[in-house]
Amino acid sequence: MQSNKGPKAFTVGIGGVYANRLVKLASGTVVLNTATATDDPIGVSLRDGSAADVVSVELINTGGTIEMTAAGAITSGAVVYAAASGKVQALPAAAATYLKIGIALEAASADGSIIEVLPYDYTSTTTVS
Repeated sequence: MQSNKGPKAFTVGIGGVYANRLVKLASGTVVLNTATATDDPIGVSLRDGSAADVVSVELINTGGTIEMTAAGAITSGAVVYAAASGKVQALPAAAATYLKIGIALEAASADGSIIEVLPYDYTSTTTVS
């Protein structure tokens, strides 16, 4: 059995992936994570990749911080949650269940901003009613 403490190589699935976005496993490949609270992200892609490319993924449980793409404005210190297209977001006001990813260590000004996130408690959810 192999132990891995750094980025791990994965083949990209249908639809491709983008750098600094959360990814999940799908049929042995990685694809962009969604805002669905039942998705289980495994890490963050370190570069863009098309289907069948091989990309490095920073595993979410390796410790330390990871740069992630924001889906909108986020304040420094806010808890961030999974958003569409592998991005992270502040807790939305819309009623739903959201998957926690970690805490933003810096602010995001808009959609597409790259921010440093400290992953923690990333298996828990928050429900907005």
